[in-house]
Amino acid sequence: MLIIMTIYASLKTAMRLVIYLVLGGLVMLVRHRNRKKSRREMDEQTKKFVAKTKTDENGKYPWE
Repeated sequence: MLIIMTIYASLKTAMRLVIYLVLGGLVMLVRHRNRKKSRREMDEQTKKFVAKTKTDENGKYPWE
């Protein structure tokens, strides 16, 4: 009986570990994709902002 309980506990721990690893991998993958997507969107918005901003007579932007 003790051996069966030990095997059951190890299987339960192994299954939990596999589930955590799979879920953790999915979370990391989704975060990586979203970070790249956010970065790309920010770059596009920055290009639009710079295109609309007027420069002074020296060709400098107001924040330079």
